[in-house]
Amino acid sequence: MMKKLVSVLAVVASVGMFASAHAAESCSAKSAALEKEISIAEQYGNTYKVAGLKKALAEVKAHCTPASVLADAQQDVNKLEKKLAEKNDDVAEVEADLSTAKAKGDSQKIAKYQRKLAEKQSDVSEIQQELKQARTELNALQK
Repeated sequence: MMKKLVSVLAVVASVGMFASAHAAESCSAKSAALEKEISIAEQYGNTYKVAGLKKALAEVKAHCTPASVLADAQQDVNKLEKKLAEKNDDVAEVEADLSTAKAKGDSQKIAKYQRKLAEKQSDVSEIQQELKQARTELNALQK
């Protein structure tokens, strides 16, 4: 029983990740991808995965509209813009700390804040890439 529950939860989680990863796809593309996954799961006799995928397909058919796909894409962009702003604030704080450490001549703190700054700048770069991709997907949907 526990193994079945874990399998069902894994399917639900994977379906959730599948849906969010493909938010910019059209509703018909989502349906087609789910139908293909159902076919593969049926071929391998994975009844729990089939059930989860069929539930996801029913949700897509019931609730997916071009407007909802566009809204999802806009929401992704908004979340990433907010995340980027927060990370930029983090960078500014670390830069201020680094500047203070340099003014005091504290070499340990200088090294610490330089490491933190490099990490924060790396985070900003990753978020910028994600945001660029999300904006590209949103623009494609708006055309």
